[in-house]
Amino acid sequence: MSFVRTHYRKVYSPRPIPKSLIKSLVDGLNGFKSGLPTSSRLLKAQAISHGKITNLQGSDCWKVVDPHPLAELEQVHVELLLTESDKASCEVHVEFRNEHIFLSVSDIQTGWGKSIHEEMQHLLATLGISAAGVKEKLRRAYSLLCVLQNVLLVIAVAVYSTWLVGHGESYLYGAIGLFVAGAMPALTKAFRFFFPTKRFALVQESPPKVRAFPLAEASALVALLGGILQLGKELVALLW
Repeated sequence: MSFVRTHYRKVYSPRPIPKSLIKSLVDGLNGFKSGLPTSSRLLKAQAISHGKITNLQGSDCWKVVDPHPLAELEQVHVELLLTESDKASCEVHVEFRNEHIFLSVSDIQTGWGKSIHEEMQHLLATLGISAAGVKEKLRRAYSLLCVLQNVLLVIAVAVYSTWLVGHGESYLYGAIGLFVAGAMPALTKAFRFFFPTKRFALVQESPPKVRAFPLAEASALVALLGGILQLGKELVALLW
């Protein structure tokens, strides 16, 4: 007999996390959705550093990071398994890595998956992990800009050519804005290649400092917006 498995996922930008956050997450999962008709609940955590792996179960599983030097931690994974019956269960996974923070809910024939996924996003938000906020929106918009960078550069060249044949200065300003927006992702990657940022410790004893404002991302998006406004100005002038 086949089972229907439904997945719900959410990826957050990477950030250093305080050790206390892992404890708060485990505490939150310990009594998570206590009203569900479960036959069993299993809470466990795993920590990995330089090939060393530790696993713990139960309400104290947040201590899984204790045997590891915090500066060497590569991954921390917290899992909650909610079992309704032999054929129906729901798994909640929260994974912390240097590359991302990942929330996953896997539902096998319980029908709880969607509500659990939404509740988990709320729980993570109360712990300071959220996809909302200006910085997160900037990073998401910039990721789209990285995809379109070649298109923007081609359009910038076309607009610049239009200005060269004698059209208004707005074409020049528009071309500059589009060129900066298209070139910024490549320039940023080149800068990070020659001057790589220091790898941050995934888990820290105390709450980390506030992350720096994404200046490069913001500059590229402002340049894009400026270029579009300048071209929009010329379009309005042509229509009227």
